[in-house]
Amino acid sequence: MIVIKPFLSLNIVMNIIEKSRKSLEFDKIAEKLSNYAKTKQSKEICLKTLPFDDIVKIKNELKCTAEAKYILDMPNDIPIEFVADIQQIQKNMGATHLSEEELIDVAKTLKTSRLVKKFLSENLPMLSIIRNAAQNLITDKLLEDKIFATFDENLNIRQDATPELKGLFAALRDNEKNLKNTVNSLLNSAEFSKHLQENIYTTRDDRIVFQVMASSKSKVPGIVHDVSATNKTFYIEPEQIVPLNNKIREIKSNIHSEMVRILAGLTSLVKDEIKELALSEQILATIDYHFAKARYAIKIQAVEPEIVTHKILEFENMKHPLLIGNVENVITNNFEIGKDYKSVIITGSNTGGKTVTIKTIGLYILMAKAGMFLPCTAAKIYPFENVFADIGDDQSILQNLSTFSSHMTNIIEILNQSNEKSFVILDEICAGTDPVEGAVLAQVILEKLAQKQVLSTVTTHYGELKALEYTNPYFKNASVEFNTTTLKPTYKLLIGIPGLSNAISIAQNLGLEQDIVNKAKNIVVSTKDPSILVVEKLQETQAKLAQNLEEAENLKETSENLKSEYENSLAEIKKDKKKTVKIIKDKFDRELLEVKAEIKDILDELRREKSEKIARRSYARLAQTEQKFRGKLSEFDEKQQYAEIDWSKIQNGDKLILKELNQPVTVLSLPDKNDYITVQMGNFKTKIKTNKLAPYDSAYEKKENVYRPSSFEKFELRKTSISNTLDLRGYKVEDALDSLEFYLDKASLANLANVTIIHGHGTGALKSAVRDFLSTSPYVAKFRPGEDTEGGDGVSIVDIN
Repeated sequence: MIVIKPFLSLNIVMNIIEKSRKSLEFDKIAEKLSNYAKTKQSKEICLKTLPFDDIVKIKNELKCTAEAKYILDMPNDIPIEFVADIQQIQKNMGATHLSEEELIDVAKTLKTSRLVKKFLSENLPMLSIIRNAAQNLITDKLLEDKIFATFDENLNIRQDATPELKGLFAALRDNEKNLKNTVNSLLNSAEFSKHLQENIYTTRDDRIVFQVMASSKSKVPGIVHDVSATNKTFYIEPEQIVPLNNKIREIKSNIHSEMVRILAGLTSLVKDEIKELALSEQILATIDYHFAKARYAIKIQAVEPEIVTHKILEFENMKHPLLIGNVENVITNNFEIGKDYKSVIITGSNTGGKTVTIKTIGLYILMAKAGMFLPCTAAKIYPFENVFADIGDDQSILQNLSTFSSHMTNIIEILNQSNEKSFVILDEICAGTDPVEGAVLAQVILEKLAQKQVLSTVTTHYGELKALEYTNPYFKNASVEFNTTTLKPTYKLLIGIPGLSNAISIAQNLGLEQDIVNKAKNIVVSTKDPSILVVEKLQETQAKLAQNLEEAENLKETSENLKSEYENSLAEIKKDKKKTVKIIKDKFDRELLEVKAEIKDILDELRREKSEKIARRSYARLAQTEQKFRGKLSEFDEKQQYAEIDWSKIQNGDKLILKELNQPVTVLSLPDKNDYITVQMGNFKTKIKTNKLAPYDSAYEKKENVYRPSSFEKFELRKTSISNTLDLRGYKVEDALDSLEFYLDKASLANLANVTIIHGHGTGALKSAVRDFLSTSPYVAKFRPGEDTEGGDGVSIVDIN
């Protein structure tokens, strides 16, 4: 039984928490994050970023990152490049005025604040956190413009910044021009220039002077400003230009005073806004901090973790964030804990990725609590109050601690401070001491953590810890996969399968002499625990399963790609088919309209001449042609799929759909023994076969290919009133066939289902001619001789198309 001291000072608690973060390399994540910040202030926030404890705060931080990423995904970015150090500017206000550079920095900050506020208002929803925060940003366009208008691109006050300054600079230019003219006049004077060492002028104390020979000093009256080291040259300001130099100096003094007044005035205006500027500096830094998290998330292809209230962790395809960009092919792993088991014991070879795996788990918790996205495909995280970690060699010479002692010091602190809301990570638990005692110590420590309901993940080489899963459901074995063929780790995490250290194989791969390797293998074989053979078999099976799964996924992907290609090709074919059919139909419709118009003209003319026979025969032929052509066109159409009618539910007055025309009809009588029913379509009643009908659906009426009779056909239908019997007895064959063709045409237009043709027996010539005509007529679906009750062989019963 381990006895643990019940008290540690707050300093020690903070120490183990900070050490845990450092061992998990959270400080390196913060440093990486800072590279994605745009301003000095936001970089500082990134470097100091820490996990939050309050779940509401954590969710809000993640929401802010999501809002920023929403904008970056557009793609767009926040217009923030520079924010002044307002705190330092505020301190400098104790002087007479701010410098030109400081004032320009204030103007740049005002501009950034205004643009960011406008940008977020336009690109984020009303209730977004970042947009609401930006509403408190300062916007003072007048002050911003005033400062920018005061200075030129070189940060100098513009000469026309104020009317006073403009006038002073004009006076300065005039006096400098007069001075230059006077100087040139002196230089061009032979009387004056003969006293000069060189016929040029120079300056002393910002005043123009001439180099006068010592021998001529008395001959050039004026002010001596300097003497050469040899006393041979005197730098004299001639009395002719003294008044001009004095005037110029006076004007420059006035210019300086006016500039100081301008700077002081602007400083006063800035001072009035300093509190709002300081607040805006903080808001802008915080906003850019959220955008830095979003930029980093995009770089490492991270997703937003789901924060849950039950103690679980679930990661799909997790990657260590610090490996991304530094390692060519980062291996992904799945990990979960908290549902069926609460402690994962990872075994396996050295250099196999155990430490990277547990660091990734710990980092993910800390990153999520800091409002950062995670480089995986899905994540669920309980925000543990503390993540305690003991990782790596923390041997301390100064504290006289060995590796084992150092680890045990950390573990004791962790045991004392952890509770059911903690997550504990222990790397190589209790290593560095006697293997037997170390294994026992590791076991009781893990059992103590289980007793306290602490979730944990540990790595170890102690084989005894693998048995915990079989005696306590709190624990679960896991391992890092090792390829026994290549003698290299695959870095894949296998949950549920314990691992082997593979120390001999790794040593061999690193270059250990072969005779030493062989001798070691022989000793291991002779002393190998049977359980190790089981583990090896499990690992082989797992590797085969993983390979089969990968092959299955590849086949699935291939089949899905082929399916997609087929569907795309089919869609293109259908599209081309529809286009072709439309061209054919359009052409036919145009030609048909022309022919109909021509026939109508002929019919009108012949009607006036009391001879409709020829015209009607022509119209019948036209109808026949149209019917055949439409039949061919229908072969191109995609067949409408209709449901079957449940006749037990149909009543008189119900609506059905006539399939050939996609038109609604009203039921007037139920099916007779020949499967005919009487229906009404518009103003007409007729009998129709039941197989030509479908259940009513208003959607059918909206199809573009619904047939509509031409105006000429409507005219014929309106004027037609026809019996279902035609009596041809007494007609000559030629006249009888003309009447029969005309009658069948009218019967078809009237939508009669069947008609009776009376031809009698006679010599049989008329009967044969009628039946020959019926066998080829496009109006006839079929015909038969009449029954005894219908008139026998002296009549023909005709079903109309």
